[in-house]
Amino acid sequence: MKPEKPDLNRRYTELETMTKNLDHAYDEYLKTHESEVIEAISGFTKQLETTHFRYGRFTIPTFYKPYLVTAKQNHLLKRIAGTLTQIINTATRLYFEEGHLAYVYHMNSEAAELIKIDPGYSQNVVFSRYDALLEGESLKILEFNCDSPAGSVYTDEVESMLLSEGVLQDFVTEYHLTPSVRAQGILSALLAAYEEFGGYETPNIAIVDWRTARTLPELEYLRDFFESKGYKTTIADPRELKYKGGNLYHKNTRVRLVLRRLVFDEMLERLDEVEDLIKAYRDKAICLVNPLRSRLASTKAILSILTNPEYDHFFTDNENKVKHDFIPWTRRLIDAEDFYGHKKIYLIDFLKDEKESLVLKPSWGYGGRDVTIGRETPDDKWNAAIDKALKTDWVVQEYVNVPILTVPVVVNNKLDFAYKKFNFNVLVFGGKYAGGFTRLSDESVVNVAKGGGVIPAVMSEQAPEHYSP
Repeated sequence: MKPEKPDLNRRYTELETMTKNLDHAYDEYLKTHESEVIEAISGFTKQLETTHFRYGRFTIPTFYKPYLVTAKQNHLLKRIAGTLTQIINTATRLYFEEGHLAYVYHMNSEAAELIKIDPGYSQNVVFSRYDALLEGESLKILEFNCDSPAGSVYTDEVESMLLSEGVLQDFVTEYHLTPSVRAQGILSALLAAYEEFGGYETPNIAIVDWRTARTLPELEYLRDFFESKGYKTTIADPRELKYKGGNLYHKNTRVRLVLRRLVFDEMLERLDEVEDLIKAYRDKAICLVNPLRSRLASTKAILSILTNPEYDHFFTDNENKVKHDFIPWTRRLIDAEDFYGHKKIYLIDFLKDEKESLVLKPSWGYGGRDVTIGRETPDDKWNAAIDKALKTDWVVQEYVNVPILTVPVVVNNKLDFAYKKFNFNVLVFGGKYAGGFTRLSDESVVNVAKGGGVIPAVMSEQAPEHYSP
């Protein structure tokens, strides 16, 4: 007699049912191990102080919990990462190929000269972080960070610590929690760009940022990882780089591959201090990743192209569907008078009448600075924000509800749970989903410094140990 064929659809449904309860299951697991968990949280907090999980002199806030990514969410993120990479690279090419759209990117002449430089490989963006809101299978990408995205390697370290915690091992095993090793994704994408660039020798790698950068601990962790994989790596302040004889040197080390952690705008302000790096890049003496033209994709104004049907002909049907489904309506204020949906509007009246459903933010802002949420802002302050926004380069975006997550805390030597608002940071390296992390806050404009923290996003295969396919 032949063995009965397994009902894969039924089993998949069972797994998805368990998925919906995954976060709750983690909290319940902690409750059943309360005394051990309280002790473990204390030890975990002390251990963090000895790690690279620091921003300047301060340990980054975190919690004794990962954001648990379900199998279905993981599949969605992988699919969207690849498609959005194509969309972003197309949108940045429009800057060069469609002159009438260049104004959207709002580049001065010095910035435009840097962005013109051909990096020597095809991708305008290699490393991206999509700042998003993820709740169940609902995903909305609020903005792209494609210039010099940080945070991924920080997350590797805290994830490794958390998944090694003794009290959590039964949960880790039962739900098959799988680490992402984001540092490997960075190295793989770097080497792929280097290969396309024409690199044939094993490169010496320089991670370049100002010596005063508060993210230096993350760079040290990354350097150690690259070295462990056989690549000589140095952390270099750009002022220490010397270009001579057609080669770029950091001290006595000839550098061929550069991981740029310098922020574009800071380079622009200090061009006289980064001359040798720029010359080597212009002459293709080095493979620089991200390329300088990746700055194009970090302006929020790019979303006004991606969410405007007028430009859909530049993209495929599938890309247009992804844009429509996963990016909220966004317009530069200077363009927003044209259309909202298909209706002509009067801008100031629109911003006031639709206050409850809108957000105002600077096109080039970061860190949540000046982001103003209509429904959470008194009318007088909203009107002041409108006045400010109309005078500079700002965008207006459709409001998306910010989800809430519970995190364990110890109060009076008892285990409790706090509610935090969170966003999900989708890491995309070389066009592939490379894991993620979650930033938490007490406020809707998620700011780690305001009652929040950073936790890793960990993939769960969702199959309990006793479940046999």
